[in-house]
Amino acid sequence: MMTSADFKRIRKTQSISVFAILLIISLFVNLSCQKSGVTEEGPSTPTTIVIRFENKVDSLPLVLDTMIYKNSSNDLYKVTDLQYFISDITLHRDDGVDYTVFNDDGIHYVDARIPSSSYLLVNASVPYGKFDSVSLTFGIDEEENISNRFLNPPERDMYWPDILGGGYHYMKMNLLWKKQGFDRTYPFNFHLGIGQVYKGNVINPDSIISYVQNFFYVNLPASGFSIEKGLTKSMVITMNVNQWFTGDNDFDFQKYPNMMMQNQAALHNACLNGRKAISVRFTSGK
Repeated sequence: MMTSADFKRIRKTQSISVFAILLIISLFVNLSCQKSGVTEEGPSTPTTIVIRFENKVDSLPLVLDTMIYKNSSNDLYKVTDLQYFISDITLHRDDGVDYTVFNDDGIHYVDARIPSSSYLLVNASVPYGKFDSVSLTFGIDEEENISNRFLNPPERDMYWPDILGGGYHYMKMNLLWKKQGFDRTYPFNFHLGIGQVYKGNVINPDSIISYVQNFFYVNLPASGFSIEKGLTKSMVITMNVNQWFTGDNDFDFQKYPNMMMQNQAALHNACLNGRKAISVRFTSGK
């Protein structure tokens, strides 16, 4: 897997802060553009980008606490909690210059029960023009996924046990599921984070010999767009919950005892499916 350092070395990235003073941002971007040869393309007024996150089950909005969904194994399920981190949202301009949305070191927390977490407002001097694509990291990369970086809830409560690699969950999706035609329900913690390799395949924290970074990069399909001078760009990033359970490796809840933590094979298969769970669309306005 490409490391965070390798990935960042091949990108010319200019970070855009949501909370910095607008004048300082403008000066920073102007200087950066001069260094990278982008001088005539810069806007005369700031560009506003609104990023909204939405959660769906296939084509319909996710409704929590409702046993109405069905996975690829024909099991019924409902989602009781959905929390995850998206980081390093990067706009890839057609001239080869990249712009990373910078907020809390590029890390954004989304919680299906906290409506305000579904919005990210970027006020910055992003040069107008054409962009080839948008990419992002699902979870937090190895360099940034550090224990105790978040001191307050709800982000703080996403911690991943230090003995299992530390840092934070990439995603917590808590479920209840049942076989179709049966009444008994079972809990399942669909939690993604750092995996472990155990000596002799004995799943015991004392037997851990190495850790596996399961965050992953996504270059979003059909994500080319343009920013016109004086217009606001609205970006909607969608996660299809059902895609986590189908795709390269159809997921069977019965195969695992209520959760995926400490099972690297399950984490790996889930992440292969998750690479196709994220999509993006755009709207524009005055």
